[in-house]
Order: sequence, then structure tokens, then C-alpha cells
Amino acid sequence: MHISNLPATPVRCGLDHFIADSSRRNKRYGLATNPSAITSTGIPAWKAFMQNSLGPVCLFGPEHGFRGAAQDAVHVKDELFKGIPAYSLYGNRFKPEPWMLEGLDAVVFDMQDVGCRYYTFLYTLAYMMEACETVGVPLIVLDRPNPIGGRKVEGSSIPKEADSFVGGYGLPPRYGLTIGEFARYLRGEYYPDCALEIVPLSGWDARQPWAETDLPWPLPSPNLPSLSCAELYPGTCLVEGTWLSEGRGTSRPFEIIGAPFVDGEALREALSALGLPGLVFMSLFFTPTASKYKGALCEGVLVSVVDREAVRSLDTGIAVVHTIHRMYPHDFRWREDWENPELSFFDRLAGNTTLRCMIDSGAPLEECLAFAHEGEERFLKLRQNYLIYGAI
Repeated sequence: MHISNLPATPVRCGLDHFIADSSRRNKRYGLATNPSAITSTGIPAWKAFMQNSLGPVCLFGPEHGFRGAAQDAVHVKDELFKGIPAYSLYGNRFKPEPWMLEGLDAVVFDMQDVGCRYYTFLYTLAYMMEACETVGVPLIVLDRPNPIGGRKVEGSSIPKEADSFVGGYGLPPRYGLTIGEFARYLRGEYYPDCALEIVPLSGWDARQPWAETDLPWPLPSPNLPSLSCAELYPGTCLVEGTWLSEGRGTSRPFEIIGAPFVDGEALREALSALGLPGLVFMSLFFTPTASKYKGALCEGVLVSVVDREAVRSLDTGIAVVHTIHRMYPHDFRWREDWENPELSFFDRLAGNTTLRCMIDSGAPLEECLAFAHEGEERFLKLRQNYLIYGAI
């Protein structure tokens, strides 16, 4: 087990510091949040605001809704919550309308990110920043730890022409920033006129894994129930771009991968032979209760993280897709894009068509991985301008 030499200082999120600051009270705040935003003692952000005379006068909810109960890609409607208007930013609109921001002293953004570019909370923040810049309303971002750490960066930056709501703003799949550092990056590179304030974490170092903090795990979204799911997500989310099950409808989404046509033990042997670091593969049978292959008996593997420092999550996801494609070329299928069936959703996630074409053409795994990491160093250098917590 990895034990760090970091001091055992309590980690406190931006929300803890914001509600403790009496100068913040009796103002008109809009609060962009969901159930992932809690104090260090588990109080949800909306209630912490109410208990400390911070309003809010309106709420904004991302994908899964302000309540966090909707499944992925389900559009959410506006609602009233305890008499407060809760505007959906994942439905008929993806950014607030100007009239929603009028009369606000500031918009406060507080959501738990997972450190991966496919996660749509990032783009809700970006669109909110754009709207606040346009209207002239300050934006306050309450920072939280990156649960998969602030050191590792994995993969190529996504090009501008591939921007979508599951990838954009030049991010690699794993970018090694907190949500507050990402906000600094957005202002520095895209929205320089936004009046941005970051309320930073205290007691946290970018080298510190979540398991070594005293913070509870807040379930960032319905299908990321554990830290190990989050650790693998920058890679195994690519499985969503195929007609393989990524484990939705099981207790271990993004850790369980398979399909009815897969021989689980044969897949385990093939993946184990690759020697991917920090992982153990176990064969299993599973029947998803939702999503792909709902109610159908599947075989596949459970990907278990045994050394989080060693794991290369992006490589893991590519290796799984590459291996199953090679083993089952007549059964394997790429998934169509949700918005445009003429496109591949895998390409949307990968940020290019090249990786899919390489896998289709039988390119060796080593070549696919090398391509996926091109340009990584350029983002690492750019990232240095926006770090707060001393990543190496």
C-alpha cells in the first residue's frame, strides 16, 4: 500500500472556507452545484449556503441535474427546489441565459470534478465563465481536490476542430488540474475578461491521493461510485464509444467491461499478458440492469487497480478496446455518435478519427499508444502556468 510522507493536515475544500467567511454573507448569489459539492462534514453546498445567510437566489444544475439523479445524457428540466429556481444547464440550454444572471453579485461554482476531459462538468464551468464574462458578473469557483491526483497527465490535447461537450479547450484525457486550476486555465487561455476568483483548498498537495485525505467520497455522478472507477475513467470511458458494455447497470461501471460474445477467461489471459502496470484482470459473468445489453448475460473482465501510482489509465482503456477488437473482429462494433449517427462516438471521445482507424487497420498496440500520447509534453508546459498546489 502506498503511504505518502505528506503531513497529516486536514484537507478543507473551498466551500468550507467560503461559508466561514462572514464578509460573503447577505449577497445575491447564483449557485452552480449538484450533490457532489459537500462540506468536509458532508453538508450539501445548497444547505450550507442557506445555513450561513448566503442565499442562494437561484441554482444551476449540470448533467445529471441539480439533484444528481438523472442518468448520463438525459436532458433535465428546470424546476423549483425549496422555492428557489433551479435552472438546468443540460437540456434545452447548456449555458445560462443572460437574464438569469442579472442582479446577481456573483455566480458561485462548486462541483466535484474527476480529472478527466470527458466529464461534462468542465464544459458547464466553461460555458458559465463565458456567460459571466459577457454579462459582467463575477464568477467564484470553490476548489476541490482532483481525486486522481494533480501530477499525471495522459494523452494528447484535443484539437479545436474536435471540440464537443465531452471534450474541448485543448485538454488531454487526463489533465492533472483541480477544478479551480482548470478555471484559471480557462481564463488565461480563453476568457481573459472574466472576473474570476478561486477559493482554494487548504491542506492539500497535488501529490496527495484522495484516500490520504480526511474527505468523504461524494459520488460525483451516478456511475462513478468509487475512487477506483475514477482512476480508470480517463481510459475505460473510451469503451463508451463501442458496443461493448462499460459496466453501466452493474455495481462497478468503468471497471467491468465485456459483452455477450466475449469469452471472459480468454480476455483475461490476453489482457494479463500485456503486462499493464498497476492492474489485475479478473474474468467474470455479469448481467447489466441498464444501458447496453440490459438483462443479457455478458462475459468480460473486472479491472482492479492494485497500484494507483503505476496505473496508466488511458493506456488501459486503449489496450482493452484494441484487444477485444483483435479477438472478436466480426462481433466488435463502434458506437454511433448520439447527436450525429454518421459519426463515431469513439472519435468524439478520442478527439480524432486516427486512433479508431489505426485499430481497424490492425496497427500494433504500441503504435496506437504512441499516437495517443503525442503532444503530451506541450500541455505539461502550458499547465505549469496555472498550477496552485505545487504539482511536479
